[in-house]
Amino acid sequence: MRSKDFDETEVLKKAITIFWKNGYNGTSLHDLIDGLGIARSSIYHAFGDKHGLYIKALELYQQEGTRRILAVLDNTTSVKEGIKALLDLVIGDVVARGRPKGCFKVNAEVEVASQDKPSHKLLCEDNRVIEDALYAYIQKGQHNGDINPSKDARALARFLCNTITGMRVYAKVTNDKQFFEDIAATALSLFDN
Repeated sequence: MRSKDFDETEVLKKAITIFWKNGYNGTSLHDLIDGLGIARSSIYHAFGDKHGLYIKALELYQQEGTRRILAVLDNTTSVKEGIKALLDLVIGDVVARGRPKGCFKVNAEVEVASQDKPSHKLLCEDNRVIEDALYAYIQKGQHNGDINPSKDARALARFLCNTITGMRVYAKVTNDKQFFEDIAATALSLFDN
């Protein structure tokens, strides 16, 4: 069997950008061949087809994004600081220039997940991991007195997930930093004691 003559991770990162910019349905095989710099046969050999490439790209994007979220939560001294740092990370992402607008994962949730079982399953599993991590993190803050213990930790985790997703959706139409800072400040106020 012939070995691959390309770096799979680099190809997947390029595929993320292409799918993110054009959407799954708006991306043709020709777009992928041109954008990835590999032959059609290499795409089929390594990923099966366009859908297989999309799923692998989405999986890599989610892994990297979830790792970034968990790293933020692990590297702060207080839970409330961690939540602020997480929202600041999202703001940095959504106002960044030189990359597609919005979020590849959110785009997949909106465009593909309702009609495609593999992407639906992948997205739901990642959302569960993030929600569970935020739930445990908020509970930690409630135990150490950083967050009001009378508030429902699961509901707060879900609210935070929804807020982050909403910010990423709004990023499709605006990159006004103050707009996102207002949302973050309002969200943070719910975590006050």
